[in-house]
Amino acid sequence: MNSLVFMPAVIISRTDHAIAHPHTILAALERIGRTTISPILSILVIVVIAMLVLRAIRTIIRRSIQRLVERGDSPSRELTLKVNTLSSVVESGGRLVVVVVASMMILSKIGINIAPLLASAGVVGIAIGLGAQSLIKDFIGGFLVLFEDQYGVGDVITVNGFSGVVEHVSLRRTGIRGTNGSFTIIPNGDVRAVQNLTKDWSRAVVDVDISHDDDVDHAIDVLTEMMKGIEDDPELGSAIIAPADILGIQSMGPYQVTLRVMVKTRPMEQWRVQRELLRRIKQVLYSSGATIPYPRSVTVVHATDGQAAPHAAPLFAAILDEPAAPEQKPSPH
Repeated sequence: MNSLVFMPAVIISRTDHAIAHPHTILAALERIGRTTISPILSILVIVVIAMLVLRAIRTIIRRSIQRLVERGDSPSRELTLKVNTLSSVVESGGRLVVVVVASMMILSKIGINIAPLLASAGVVGIAIGLGAQSLIKDFIGGFLVLFEDQYGVGDVITVNGFSGVVEHVSLRRTGIRGTNGSFTIIPNGDVRAVQNLTKDWSRAVVDVDISHDDDVDHAIDVLTEMMKGIEDDPELGSAIIAPADILGIQSMGPYQVTLRVMVKTRPMEQWRVQRELLRRIKQVLYSSGATIPYPRSVTVVHATDGQAAPHAAPLFAAILDEPAAPEQKPSPH
């Protein structure tokens, strides 16, 4: 009798335990999913969104910078170099922002308090900013140089008193090779005023000195005739992009009258054109009778009594190309 009563109780107890067992498993699975799977899925979503944002930033930046740069007439090689440099700089900044934000979100998903990290990051950022002001200024200056196309590799510039050919341009510095072979490095943050001698086009300026005794109008006519059709010259025509300008008298000095001739040339060609024009102008002017201006001096000799010495008259006549007055002999009376 007792055994008959006991057995159902055991059966009922085991049945209740079996029925309660699935609920325990589901609760455990729910707890595991809430503590493990959900953060992993959230992290995966954050990573995927960050990658999509990076790709979108890269595409937008490249297209925008290429459109801005294509407004000029830069060659394809220079265009590609500028686009790649500017794109890499802007992409680096955008990539840094996206990576930092995504990292903070991932850390918060795995249960790490990011408030102290944000505070320390702010302090570190301020310290780095104060310690690297000149470096940041150099990078900003280099970015503006490249973005505004102020100068590039191969240009002849004058900056901070240094002149030469640009051999290296980066975000931090500019390298200039001088005519004597010296290589000068200038931080882009120190660049204030730049004189670019080969931007888009150049100009050959030739100053010709003639004597005051020469006929200026005749000299101008000779130069005009010589410079006529210079843009079609077989030797210089490829370097000249506009007819020559004869400006006439540029200045007058104590010994000379200066005539100025200007010719618009292609970049880097002004010096070759200038040297050749000087050679031709010398031959043409001097064959036409022009003389080289040279300093002249007159020496006046006085006797001790304040009167001109008797032998001074022939000397003055020789200098001034005038006949000498006959020397007067003193009267015997």
